[in-house]
Amino acid sequence: MVCKNCDAGLQSNFDYCPSCGAKIIRNRLTFKNVMKDVSVQLLSLDNTFLKTFRHMFLQPHEVIESYVSGIRKKYMNPISYFAIAITLSGLLFFVLRNVYNVDLTQNSFSDVETSEMDFLFDYQGVLAYLIMPIYALMTWLFFLDRKKFNYTEHLVANAYIIGQLSFVQILICLPLFGFFSIPYDIFNWIFTVITVTFQFFVLKKIHQTGVWSTLLRGLGYLILLVVVMLAMGMLIVLVGLLTGIMNIEDFRPQV
Repeated sequence: MVCKNCDAGLQSNFDYCPSCGAKIIRNRLTFKNVMKDVSVQLLSLDNTFLKTFRHMFLQPHEVIESYVSGIRKKYMNPISYFAIAITLSGLLFFVLRNVYNVDLTQNSFSDVETSEMDFLFDYQGVLAYLIMPIYALMTWLFFLDRKKFNYTEHLVANAYIIGQLSFVQILICLPLFGFFSIPYDIFNWIFTVITVTFQFFVLKKIHQTGVWSTLLRGLGYLILLVVVMLAMGMLIVLVGLLTGIMNIEDFRPQV
């Protein structure tokens, strides 16, 4: 008898492979045992996803420091955690746009029409992956004097943090926009401040910085983040104009 997963030799009374740890399946596939496996994977208290999600609320710095220090089995790896969050965020934006009919490009502070920017939400997953290295570069620069985490380790920290906040955004947005009519841009600015606050709360724990030091770093990061977002917005508009996706008339104030 051999393991179907790794071809290691097995004794007939084994329930798990001693080599790879896979469960030995002896029965034919049925809907019942498929659903049992799914429930164990998703709902088990020992599930690494649920454990990571819980501990990112309770002790986020320990989750990050554990992974950075070499503990790989206790929590879900940051790439997978971030990937799941971004995938679900894509579903969230689909619901907001197509089910709740929320105008995601509405500008509450200007009469300029920006509906042509709506196509960006079709690529929000790609944009999230592209901007993650920028987040990591910025936090690395603002904590460079502490000399604790290198750039890659800041990338890990931000993947966990942004992933966690993406899950929180989903849990807030689905009921909030389902029951209330709220301008998305105002919500987004408020949530950005919440994101930076949580981000620097976790980094404060990791780097053991003081309150005022962390506050100044956070304010500097927020200002730089706004500058980066504006620069990216201008670049996207420029590309849109050059490719014909957008028209200069789309950005004139409404009469």
